[in-house]
Amino acid sequence: MRRRTAAAILALASLARCSPPVAVPERGGAAIVQTSIINALMLGRYDGVTPVADLLGLGDFGLGTVDRLDGELIILDGRAYQARGDGSVVDASRTTTPFAVVTPFEEDGSLPCPPSRRLADLEAALDATLPWKNSFVAIRIEADLEAITIRSVPRQEPPYRPLEEVSRGQSVWAREEVKGTLLGIRSPAWVGGLSVPGHHWHFISAGRDLGGHVLDVRVRAGTVRYAVRREWRILLPDDSPGFDAVDLTPDLSRELKRVESAREPSTQ
Repeated sequence: MRRRTAAAILALASLARCSPPVAVPERGGAAIVQTSIINALMLGRYDGVTPVADLLGLGDFGLGTVDRLDGELIILDGRAYQARGDGSVVDASRTTTPFAVVTPFEEDGSLPCPPSRRLADLEAALDATLPWKNSFVAIRIEADLEAITIRSVPRQEPPYRPLEEVSRGQSVWAREEVKGTLLGIRSPAWVGGLSVPGHHWHFISAGRDLGGHVLDVRVRAGTVRYAVRREWRILLPDDSPGFDAVDLTPDLSRELKRVESAREPSTQ
């Protein structure tokens, strides 16, 4: 515990030392646009409801999943990628998504990324520097990584199981000496049940051949670019099939935290 606390303090000190003052945007820029809500996904609503091509018209940066939970969705520089459960990365522009968050990445500022030994340390350093706790922040980090642990999930077939149960069968990979882009959406704590509170990270390598949901990371160096968003739009699915018949009110915060947590990496 002392080692973890010391690491977090060092990360915060490093960021404070090398970072310029953070400018406060006059406006929140463009909107964060989200399709469906996280509770629907948690309860097994995996059928795609929004074409990814439509989302690309609303934002060039974002993350989510794809139809039938067939891997992780990564949207970067206006291109959509699907990181599948077998580790492959393919074009995702012609698929659909049951849940995703996108925005036009109109940068509000940048700063050096602090060296971090754990994902939690990186998040603590960013939280100490980016003060907009009740707004959304899109975070793009071009990073040189000592190591990263990522996951993806295989395609699901009906009848769908809840996401917490599905995540127990996820594929997890650990890689060392990787360069690429960390894509993050930091949402306010008050979004519980609607989106993922706090930080949600995906990764894609510089060669676009490795990607997934980030469980842990060791950052050697990098550049943080951020965009603050004060407008949030949710596109609710048409009733196809039965969206309005589902009880989306349960508190699933504990289950979501377990879904987001780290697991042992596989040998793949």
